Order: sequence, then structure tokens, then C-alpha cells
Amino acid sequence: MLDVTPTNMMAEIRSAERLRDGHIAGMADQVERFHGPYYSEASDTGAYNGENHYYEYVSLIVPRLIYDNPRVRVRTRRPGTQGMVAEATRHGLNRWVREVRLRKTLTELATDMVFNFGVLLVTEENNRGLNPIDHPQMPGTPMWPKVSRISQQRFIVDPVATCMEDARFAGHKWVRDKADLLKMAKDDPDAGWNAEAIEKMATTSDERELGRKSNNDLPDRDEVVAYEIWVPEVDLDESLGADEGFHGTIYTISVNTSGDDEKTAFIRKPRPYYGPRWGPYVFFGLYKVPDSFYPLSPLVAVEGQIRDLNNHVESASNSAAKYKKLILVDNTDPKFVQRVKDARSDFVIPVSGLEKQRVVQAEIGGMTQQQLAYIQTARDRLDRNSGITDAQRGNVEGRGTATEVAVAAEAHTVRLAYIKQQFADSVVQVLKTIAWFFYYDDRVVIPLGQEGQEALGVEEPWLVGGDHDPESGATFDDLELEIEPHSMERTTESTHSKRIMEMYQLLMQTAPMMPQMPWVNWSALYKRLGDALNVEGLDEMVDMGVVAQMGGQGGPEAPGEVRYANDVGVAGKARPKITQAQNDVKPPGLNGTPDLMPGQLSGIEQSNAMNFGGR
Repeated sequence: MLDVTPTNMMAEIRSAERLRDGHIAGMADQVERFHGPYYSEASDTGAYNGENHYYEYVSLIVPRLIYDNPRVRVRTRRPGTQGMVAEATRHGLNRWVREVRLRKTLTELATDMVFNFGVLLVTEENNRGLNPIDHPQMPGTPMWPKVSRISQQRFIVDPVATCMEDARFAGHKWVRDKADLLKMAKDDPDAGWNAEAIEKMATTSDERELGRKSNNDLPDRDEVVAYEIWVPEVDLDESLGADEGFHGTIYTISVNTSGDDEKTAFIRKPRPYYGPRWGPYVFFGLYKVPDSFYPLSPLVAVEGQIRDLNNHVESASNSAAKYKKLILVDNTDPKFVQRVKDARSDFVIPVSGLEKQRVVQAEIGGMTQQQLAYIQTARDRLDRNSGITDAQRGNVEGRGTATEVAVAAEAHTVRLAYIKQQFADSVVQVLKTIAWFFYYDDRVVIPLGQEGQEALGVEEPWLVGGDHDPESGATFDDLELEIEPHSMERTTESTHSKRIMEMYQLLMQTAPMMPQMPWVNWSALYKRLGDALNVEGLDEMVDMGVVAQMGGQGGPEAPGEVRYANDVGVAGKARPKITQAQNDVKPPGLNGTPDLMPGQLSGIEQSNAMNFGGR
């Protein structure tokens, strides 16, 4: 088991920081070159890059990764007992995504990922947008999942790990005003803060230690630095265990300085981490490097070629700046010299006995053909490796054949599709972490809105987190989350209109065929077609019960034969079939309004582990 004494933990942290700093050493210079010398007077580079490939890559790739909020689709392996829970989770996630404006945070993560890597922290906070009396089962302080971007300079992970699943610890650095931290410790003594250790913490204004950019004009804020470390393999004696949603332990550690002595101590009592087993951090990265945790980003991979191109562009620019065009004139006749100087363009000057050598035109400096040829070679090589071509830039000069353009477009599509997939996988992990809190935490209560009302047929539906019916045998792992195709991408008005017309034509052509071919699973077919057209709910636009009647087909989809989720028992034992009226009976909500309550038990008991990673 990992040695979690304060001294050893700090040694592990320092080792992790050295490894991380080696991977992000060049990122600051890349960012400076990305925004250029005119972004801020405080810019350290002051260098002009004629070929700003960083800006070009970010401006072309990031909008293709995230342009709009993702829409989530939730399925379950046990639709009989968990179908309503999956539907409520879907609407709850989509509402949460809109309300927290997840698109803005994901745009930051996409930018981080193409430069180096990105990290997102998922925690919970008080949901001040809900009134505790809005729902009869709402706790005194309703909670709400929260996502926060972690700067690369503040994230740390086990230096021996090759992936997040192998990491024996992960964490981040945070900065607070010392006075605020002391007040927090005194106002909430049950949170486990060590006021004596906080008193000994030395404030700092060192930008490197604070993990921020240099700003010499910033006054001293009396800030202190601490680390929050999640160790998944350590379970405290007071932890309720994995069955109750507690996985690992959170340690809050700092270097406390008093005079010349430097001592490491926990400034807060270690506490169980309440959250999913994969932890609170979601890592965003692109290309895997064998036996290394940190990924390879596209800009890092071509950094040498970017600098080589800019070096030669700068050289050619200097040569062009030194270009001069001169006229050499024989000085034996002063009047002739003056007449040449004063003459206008296309003006005829009659000269007796003019000799060719008396006027000579000369050019000095300027770019050479060799310079121009190499710049084009370097640019083509960089474009080939980074995948950015004139077609992607929107500049089509017609130099290539139609076959060449098609082949280049296909190669770019494959490359971009992989980048999209890697980004989408991380977004799914974020949403899966959010859904975990929706599923288990009985402090999470969310109204599902009009879309939930239409989909679930409930007047005012709510998602209520907490433990679920143990007799059903269903667990959170039975849920399957995915992002609806193309939901994060930009859709133009013309593209949207085209898709609607395609959907209309498809329905009009296939609808008459349904009663004639009842052996075809039309609902599944329409679902697949809807995914391809990026049209949500295409399979719900046809009443399959009516189609079955028209085709003379009986079965469970015919009216009067509908089966509900609570008809299905445990281990395949069917319960007595209920009527429509019995199925409509739901727990009364506020003012007699029926509510959807996926989890109706009390859930997990409260513990003292509040704030980050705790309940």
C-alpha cells in the first residue's frame, strides 16, 4: 500500500511535478506564439511569426470538436426494470448540460488538448437555483454536479502510471487566501480542518509556486498553496465502503514553513472520497505514447517543423526588407544627373551622344528563388504532417486533380475523425461521472422540464437521486451513455433544412410499406436512420401500435396490451399484470402533482466528508 505519511506524500508530489514540468516546458512558448506579440504588452516573446500555425490549427480544429452542447442518449441493459430510470437520467443530463453551459468548459478543454493535454475535475456544490420546498423529497441543501478545468501547471499524477486506471494517486494544486482558509476552518469545525497547521503555512507570491503567469504588478494577496490528492487504494476505517459509493481517500497536504524549518503536514483530516470508482478527474489527450502517461499533441509533434518554417520565412522577410533598386548615373555631367532625378515616369529626356553605360539600373538584396522554393517545401511538409491543407483552410486553387483532392479529403477525414473520437470519449466520461451522482446521491433533485414531461407522460417530472430498489438487481453499470451523433458539431441552416427534407421523404416512402412487411423491425431501422441523419426521435414519429393493427398483427404493442416497467419482476419472474389506472398511480408531490422518482429510498447516510470528494 502507498505510504501516505505527509513526508512521503510530498516526495511523491515533487516527483510528479518534475515529470509534468518536463512535458509542458515548451507549452508557454507555444501559447505566446499562438497569440502573437500584439495580444498583450506583457508578452514575453515579442517575436513575430510569419507562419502562425498554432492559431491556424486551433481555429480550424477546435470548432470541429465542440461547437454546441452535447446531447446525451442513455440506454439500459435492463429496460424492464430500469427503463424509466434511463429516460429520467437522459433528460436530467441534457438539462444539466444546458444549465451549466458545458460547451464553454469543453472549448477550453479542446484547446488544452491540441496544445498538450486537458484535465477536468468533477465535484458537487450547493444548488442555489432550487428552493428546498419545491419538492417533498428535496433535502435541506440540494446538491448539483460541478465541473472545473484544472490547469496543466496544477495537475499531478503518479509518475509511474501509464494511464489513469494505473495511477496510484492523482491530484491538483489549489490556492487560497490564508485568512479565508482560517475562517473556513473556524466556521466549520466538523469539516476536519487543522487550524494550527494552517496558521503555520507561509504565504507566497511566487508565480511558479502559485501555478500562474508572471505578473509583477499584482500586489501580495497573502495566498497559500496546498494539494488535494486522491488515493484510490486507501480506505479509511470510517469509510462506508464501495457499496455505499465511497472509493479511496482524499488527502489535503501543504508545506508549512515556520522560520527556517520546513515541515509537511495535513491541513485537513483525511476523508473518504464519495464518487465513482474511476475518481474525480477526467483526462483529455490525443495520441498515446507507449509506456507514458502524458499523450502527444498534434502541435507538439510538428513543433520542429513549425520552427523550421518560421526560421526560413523570417530569413526571407529580412532579405525582402533589405531589397533596394538603384539607378547609377555618370557624374561627369551634373545637369544630366539632375534631369534624371527630376524626370517623371514615362517622361522623354533628349540627350546628345547618350552612351548606354552612363545610366545603369541595379537591384541589391531581396528574396531569392531558392528561399521561396524551400519555404514552399517546408510549408508542404508541415501541412502534410499536421493534416491542414488548403482545402481545409477554404483556399482551393485547383492545382490538384479531382482524384488528388478526394484522396486528401479522405485522409483528413480519417485523421479528424480520430481526434473527434478521442475528445468525445473524454466527454462521455465526464457525463458518466455526472450521471453517477444523479443515480446515487439522494441530495440531487432535478426538475426535468417540458421535454421530460412529454417523454415520460408525467405532469411535472423530477429526477431524485439515491439508492434504488435492491430487489430489481439493477445497478448504475447497467446504464449505457453515448453522445448523439453530430450533436457537438456546427450545423448550418442549409444542412438542417436538407436533413428535414430527407427525413420527410424517407417517412413518406417507407410508411406505406410498414403494414405490408411486419417482419421488419421498423423502430430499430428508423433509430439507425435517425442517427445517420442527426434527427432525434425519428423512431417515435410513427405509431407502431397503429401500424400493427393495420397489418393485422397482435402482440404487446397493440392497444390494451401495453406492459409497464413494474410488471416485470426479479430474476425473470413476472408480476401480475396491472391496469392502466394502477400504473398511473405515483407518489404525490407538491400540491398533489405526481412526480417521477427513480430513487425513492433514503440513499447513503450523511458523513462529515463535505466539499471536494465528500458527502
